[in-house]
Amino acid sequence: MSTYSIRDLERITSTRAHTIRIWEQRYGLLEPERTDTNIRFYHDEHVKKLLNVCTLLNRGMKISRISQLSNAEICEEIDRIIAESLQTDQQIEAWINQAVIAIAAYDAPSFHRLFTDALQRLGMVATYEKVLYPLLVRTGLMWTKDALLPAQEHFLSNLIRQKLFAAIDALPEPESGHQKWLLFLHEGEEHEIGLLFAYYLLLRAGQHAVYLGARVPYPDLQAVANDIAPTHIYTFFVGNQTENLTPQLLGQLVHDFPDCRICFSGDVEGLQNEPAVRHIKSIEELHETIGKDAKPAKP
Repeated sequence: MSTYSIRDLERITSTRAHTIRIWEQRYGLLEPERTDTNIRFYHDEHVKKLLNVCTLLNRGMKISRISQLSNAEICEEIDRIIAESLQTDQQIEAWINQAVIAIAAYDAPSFHRLFTDALQRLGMVATYEKVLYPLLVRTGLMWTKDALLPAQEHFLSNLIRQKLFAAIDALPEPESGHQKWLLFLHEGEEHEIGLLFAYYLLLRAGQHAVYLGARVPYPDLQAVANDIAPTHIYTFFVGNQTENLTPQLLGQLVHDFPDCRICFSGDVEGLQNEPAVRHIKSIEELHETIGKDAKPAKP
């Protein structure tokens, strides 16, 4: 069982530590344990309850009312919110909070149910944008603050990868796409979910794409590019990069593949004033790139 400080709870739930203390004192909402030096600490069940409380607060329920509910009644309220047909920011927050709870408990069936519900209501693209990506950001922050085990983050990543591969497998083979994209991550990069989702979007848009995945040695990339003659090479920079890695790699790609459009995503700086390089910052920009680089239709 994991243990958490009150600052951990503050980071995980975006609720101020001062507010959590007031809820404990005034409403008995949580009953933390204490160390020998009288410092509060919490367990997974405390985190789960507080996330659920935040969901109900976002729906307009007063804290005085929430504090009177049993754990079973709180769970019933959460289930009712998720079951509502109207799509709201509060419902999406409920999905994310419940997913965090499922990940912390390694509860794959609960995650699958949440994902299926979101997919049916939102579709794949909106589910990624509004649920999966924010969930990845939140769990990433939790991991960096030691509020989530690396194994739990890997558990989530593998669940999302399963969903994306299933969505990719369900797409028809592209027939008329005139572009050929080569997707890869460099040898030091292993965070492939963003690239994998881009692969899904490209296939969905009818473009041909070859997906190499994470940690690709540069000579292997060169060999594949020489074989398939791509029109676009696309990569992501997600993990911590050395200061000069991004422009160095992009510059090498421009030099070695002068006939390709070099595309990249990630919160990094690329090459300045290099027309062959395009920084794709959103799904919309990916679709714009496909459109801008489209060949004119034959008369």
